[in-house]
Amino acid sequence: MLRRDKFKCVECETPCSRGDADIHHLLPRSAGGTDEPSNLVTLCDGCHAAHHPKLAAGLGRRAIERWAVRLARWLDRRGEVPEEGQNFGPALRLFGLDRFRDGQLAVVQAALAGRSILVVSPTGFGKTLCFQLPAVLRRQVSVVVSPLKALMGEQVSALLRRKIPSSFINSDIDVDEKRLRYRLLASNHIKLLYAAPERFFVRNLNEQQLLRSLRPAFLVIDEAHCVDQWGVDFRPEYGRLKEVREALGSPPVLAFTATAGQDMQERILKSLGIPDAQVFVRGVDRPNIALCRWSVAVDERPGVIAQLCRVRMPSRGKVMIFVPTRKIGEALQKHLSEQGLRTPFYHSQLGDAWKREQLLKRFSGESRPEVDRIICTSAFGMGLDIKNVRLVIHWQHPSSIEDYLQEFGRAGRDGKASVAVLLHDRSNTRRDIGLLQFMADRAVGNAQLSPAEALAASNHKATQIDRMARLTTCQGCFREALVGYFMGPRRAERRSFSTWLLELVFADRGVQQQRADCCDSCQQRFISRQGPLAFVRKVLCD
Repeated sequence: MLRRDKFKCVECETPCSRGDADIHHLLPRSAGGTDEPSNLVTLCDGCHAAHHPKLAAGLGRRAIERWAVRLARWLDRRGEVPEEGQNFGPALRLFGLDRFRDGQLAVVQAALAGRSILVVSPTGFGKTLCFQLPAVLRRQVSVVVSPLKALMGEQVSALLRRKIPSSFINSDIDVDEKRLRYRLLASNHIKLLYAAPERFFVRNLNEQQLLRSLRPAFLVIDEAHCVDQWGVDFRPEYGRLKEVREALGSPPVLAFTATAGQDMQERILKSLGIPDAQVFVRGVDRPNIALCRWSVAVDERPGVIAQLCRVRMPSRGKVMIFVPTRKIGEALQKHLSEQGLRTPFYHSQLGDAWKREQLLKRFSGESRPEVDRIICTSAFGMGLDIKNVRLVIHWQHPSSIEDYLQEFGRAGRDGKASVAVLLHDRSNTRRDIGLLQFMADRAVGNAQLSPAEALAASNHKATQIDRMARLTTCQGCFREALVGYFMGPRRAERRSFSTWLLELVFADRGVQQQRADCCDSCQQRFISRQGPLAFVRKVLCD
């Protein structure tokens, strides 16, 4: 089209390069016009906008985007603005978005610059877009390692609704379907391929060879904390992803997790073979969630939880209660029921997968009758995003700080005031620690490890439990201690002018609701006078 029209606007004869030209339909598609060359002409931005007065703002914005990228690339001295930047606007619109969320653009730029990255950020940051958009802008397939079949199916379905060719390979699909998907993969008709790490080590050598012969644009590790937490005992293939990367031609690794402290970050990068990867830590500090540690003896915890469940939740807010074991959860469920507070209990042995899925849908509001409270173990749906959880209660501290951040971070994802209550017994910390250590030793004992590996795994888990226990009883601001564990000393970010320009055009500067009710330590005077329950009511009801 451009060559036919001599790289000029057919109306005003302004020269138009490939990046500046707009293709205009003489007879609109809505009136039956086709995409045949005879129905298409080259126009400049101004003439094109004149033909579409109802779309003038949108067309004008696209012109601004093109010029902003061009100027940013001309000013770029650090190699921060990728060539694909000129397609940020169309790519965002492909995903139904106008702008990046705060922090996303920097991650996408690093990925498109060919750097391996690790992104640590709670759910709600939009980590999925940070690897799907770069994958769409590259010619080759991108391989996504995902831990759960449900997550694979959910993400692939969302991509297919956007007309983005994507697929997954797992044991749920039959042989013929799997053969067809591999054929599409070989002919480069799939943009994103989802698979579990075990898929790269299947006994079928032909299938293994097909996967390992890929040369993807990116190797994406979703839920990357599984590399550290599962790679030793539970799912050892997570510990072999470095080997997978090498077999795939060592593409850039894009790793994403909701929670990983500084030590875990180093272990993840080392395990993946990318020790020099760029690390982004975003959204660890959730100022809209007040943190409350409440010292309560074990025998009194059911009564305290019943009191908390009776606190009036604003806007039909929901309550999540995390328990360490099925036995404790069932006993708590019975106590709450006797108090007239019927509460379902979600755990990994709850019926079949369909029954568990239905309970999750009722809690998320997708199915009826809806439930506003739920007791759950750590098996509660990974990746599930429910906006209006107002109160998260922990029967006791979990086995790691990373687990605690991920679990209490389910509160307040809509930015509204919420509370995370952590029950503990300051006078008898060994009881809670002993239960967690017993569970950890049992998990290590069930894994097929050598004596040396078992000892190392057991010591590592004991260290994580001890860190969480010390954080639970630390003096000073609880929030500062928690954030410091993940981020270390805070440093001001320095941005180049070219990056600032791209953020101005393509990104939002998100503002999360701020709260003065930081934590139990910062509100010690109020709590000593009126008690922790009054503090919870103050945050949720004021």
